[in-house]
Amino acid sequence: MVSNMPPEKRNLIYLYDLPKQEFTSVKLAELLKNAGIELDLKPQVRRDPTKPFYSCIVCIKDDAQFKKASEVLRYFTIEDKQCRGLAFDNTLLGSNLTKTNEQCSIFVRKIPKDLTAPQLDEKFSNFDSSKQRPVKSLKISMDEDHTSRGYGFITYDAPEDAQAAIVML
Repeated sequence: MVSNMPPEKRNLIYLYDLPKQEFTSVKLAELLKNAGIELDLKPQVRRDPTKPFYSCIVCIKDDAQFKKASEVLRYFTIEDKQCRGLAFDNTLLGSNLTKTNEQCSIFVRKIPKDLTAPQLDEKFSNFDSSKQRPVKSLKISMDEDHTSRGYGFITYDAPEDAQAAIVML
């Protein structure tokens, strides 16, 4: 692993939906370098042949560089394929029951196939003119060829934000 420190104490970004054919650590380093971010450690790529996409962990020691990288990697593309990156957050782990119990996540169907993750994020962050409701995590489900399946999941920090999204949209 990257360090002996627990994940919540490190500056980790988890990258998802990386296209198997096009993704390399070199391309990721180039993407970050073009944004003015230098990697301290080589990214740890998870190449699971049973999964349709690769995932990756990036550790950036400098807090300012980490913040910048988190913004750059939130939604990005590799060879026109949508990818996403999230700073490590224990509440977003699949086995975390707190997330389910607090009902901070919503399922969205009938997403137009050409709608991008940033466009969907914008729609679900700004649906309420009286209050910005930032999206914590957004996932559009994709087929192996990186085309949208037309549904996805959106997670907010607070259950009332998720409920407001359901009511308003």
